[in-house]
Amino acid sequence: MCFSSLIESFCPTLCTCIFHGGSDGNGIRTVLCNNPDMFDIPNGIPTDTVRLRVEKTAVRRIPARAFSYLPDLFYLRVSYSAVGAIDLAALAGLEALRDLRLDGNLLTSFPWEALQAAPRLHTLSLRNNRLVNVPAEAARCLHNLTYLDISSNKLTTLPSELVDIWLPFSGATRALRSTQKVVLGR
Repeated sequence: MCFSSLIESFCPTLCTCIFHGGSDGNGIRTVLCNNPDMFDIPNGIPTDTVRLRVEKTAVRRIPARAFSYLPDLFYLRVSYSAVGAIDLAALAGLEALRDLRLDGNLLTSFPWEALQAAPRLHTLSLRNNRLVNVPAEAARCLHNLTYLDISSNKLTTLPSELVDIWLPFSGATRALRSTQKVVLGR
């Protein structure tokens, strides 16, 4: 009982912290922040957090180094909020990040270069935003991805550089990329 109250005491206001683990103390921490009265990415998230979900909030921007003190974070979801801007250095320090989901926000553009701070990223979902284009340079930042969802945006065309890495038509390349999935539809 005392242990669980100790864990909760370090949880940010308007968030819930859950520790999934064994009696040996090994495990993973998930933090869920889903309060419509939350206007900023919370500070003070426990440093051993591996899964962070900020959902259905009034958060409007993700600032530089917002999560840099979370070196073990491998799943980040900031969805169905009011995010309209992401700083170029927002993902700095997230070298373990594998899954980034920014669905249902107000993004009209995305700082693709920011993905270079997350070299292990495999999943990127930008579904249901207001993206109007994907620049050709974005393709340089997507090589490690196995799943990209850019559906339900305002995209009308994609740069050939993106099409070349995600929709290969040669048999040899297709075999190498058989585990990749891209979602483009509405």
